[in-house]
Amino acid sequence: MSPISISVPTRIADLGGWTDTWFAQHGLVCHLAVWPGVDVTVQPVDGPPGVVVRLGNFARAWRWTPGLDARATSDPLMAACLDEAGVPPGAWILDVRSDVPPGASMGTSASVCVGVLAALAQVAGLPIAPAQLARRAHVVETERLGQQSGIQDQWAAAAGGINLITMDAYPLATRAAIALPPGTGAALEAQLLVVLLTRGHDSSSVHDLVVRQLADAGPDDPRLEALRRCARDGAEALQAGDLARYGAVLTRNTEAQAALHPSLVNDEAHAIIAAVTGSDTLGVKVNGAGGAGGSLTVLAATPEARARLVARLAADCPGARVLDVTLA
Repeated sequence: MSPISISVPTRIADLGGWTDTWFAQHGLVCHLAVWPGVDVTVQPVDGPPGVVVRLGNFARAWRWTPGLDARATSDPLMAACLDEAGVPPGAWILDVRSDVPPGASMGTSASVCVGVLAALAQVAGLPIAPAQLARRAHVVETERLGQQSGIQDQWAAAAGGINLITMDAYPLATRAAIALPPGTGAALEAQLLVVLLTRGHDSSSVHDLVVRQLADAGPDDPRLEALRRCARDGAEALQAGDLARYGAVLTRNTEAQAALHPSLVNDEAHAIIAAVTGSDTLGVKVNGAGGAGGSLTVLAATPEARARLVARLAADCPGARVLDVTLA
């Protein structure tokens, strides 16, 4: 059997994030799936039964066998993915790597999980639809590992594209692909940049505090409604090909995140926002839930403005790094 390789996108510019959660109960998210993503390769080998898991970004390898307690392993997410996927008998090597650094707040853990599930489904010769992939990957994080997780990252990884995710009742959701007018996709790619902060994202007590506050406030809290409106307005702007309006919604969503808790837009993010604010920038979105570390999506006014922003960031924010992305 030949090796099976799967490439899965990551996610940026998640307008409406925080509304795709159990405490929001219903939500809307508009996001962009992008490359670089996560690469997963599975291949059979001679050896004892089980899976040698090799994580390229961490220069780490270990052996998984059925029955291991996922939470007691060095990589609970990988072990839980293998438990969920079901590994055929025999000896296997599983390689996982990405050009997106860990902690970038780009939904990488969901992409890893979707990639592992998809690769092992292909090994078994089983078709698996994007909706099923997204649901099973979400089960891994929330039910097998007991973690907090919205549903939109798994959809971005499983389906790709530019999407409006509608969650009528957690965790059930539907995806509507957003079709861009001619030329808008090329313009969007030429004007987008992702800025990686110095430190990787770290879910913290701030996130726990926000969850408790929103759970007590209820699903129709005005702060959640403001985020849902951002998702709706962003989707409409993209469908119309109005990137200036879309950029304004990116900035508005960042402000709505800060309204949940000021620390969700951290000091380094504020420094980057200050560095890029001006006529060269249409908008800025803190990726993911926000908090310590992570990344930002910046939408430049033109390709030429993008080049000026990259130079400005190098001069004013030397610890930050620009990651070039393309639409998936």
